[in-house]
Amino acid sequence: MELRVGPSAVPSSSASLPGAWGRIDWSPPVPDHFLIPEHHYRMRGDCSFLTPGQRVRLNHLAVRFSCESFVHFERYVIDYLEQYPGRLAPLTERRVRRFVDEERVHVDAFYAVLERLRPELHAGRQLRMHRWTWVDRLLLRVSPSVTFFLLAAIFEEMTLYVPVVMDERPEQSYAPLHEVMRLHAREERGHVALDERVLAHAAQRQPRWLVSLQVVLTLGLLVSVGMQMNRAWKRGVEQFAREEGLRPAQARALLGKRLSTSDEMGLRSISARLAHSPLGGARLLRAVLDRLT
Repeated sequence: MELRVGPSAVPSSSASLPGAWGRIDWSPPVPDHFLIPEHHYRMRGDCSFLTPGQRVRLNHLAVRFSCESFVHFERYVIDYLEQYPGRLAPLTERRVRRFVDEERVHVDAFYAVLERLRPELHAGRQLRMHRWTWVDRLLLRVSPSVTFFLLAAIFEEMTLYVPVVMDERPEQSYAPLHEVMRLHAREERGHVALDERVLAHAAQRQPRWLVSLQVVLTLGLLVSVGMQMNRAWKRGVEQFAREEGLRPAQARALLGKRLSTSDEMGLRSISARLAHSPLGGARLLRAVLDRLT
């Protein structure tokens, strides 16, 4: 099977990107090789049955999965910030507005990547693996500030290391994607700082038992999000298996997707910071995160 690549035209989702985002060079064609270093994505089972071409196409699928995941969870942040302003102390209205605006730009950038890689699948800002359901709406509604901003800090921290991994093997890194990940990480560092400001404020103003309860609730949210990620990846694998003509047993071998290299780097980073966190329950959360890596 030949590799599907997008046209040379600039993705429509990138047309209104501001500042440095609008200066991304989208002219390099989608390569018939890896978009991100192959070691970044890892499977649990034996995938030696894949041909060299299938390994490349699986890498492209994994990149699309990452971009869809970023879009999905950026929406979490946008909706939470817009729908629950009473939970955002000590952030000012102006800073919240900038937070939201930056996240919207990130969503546009990742849609542009998706449209570039598989325009026949993602035209019109379509997600093929992730689904927004009543569960997502419920999680936003019931998540108190400590729970939500702690979860946001964890996932945002994990994204900071994607360009670091790409820097290791630039010959396996698609230039427009590399630039998107670099700009995204630069702005997400500021968002992590805002998350930590909310958490520090809560640690000072709320009873320790209440903060501890919200930290424990983060574990339940992590489980729910993990299940969503597994279902989304399964949808991607099912499509990949159909396109590649894989046998059922081969498709099942691809379902065991481990944390990516950058995910593990991010979890280790935030675990180290939790060692000095004033949040009640931080020790328990840190122990769980350490088990994941």
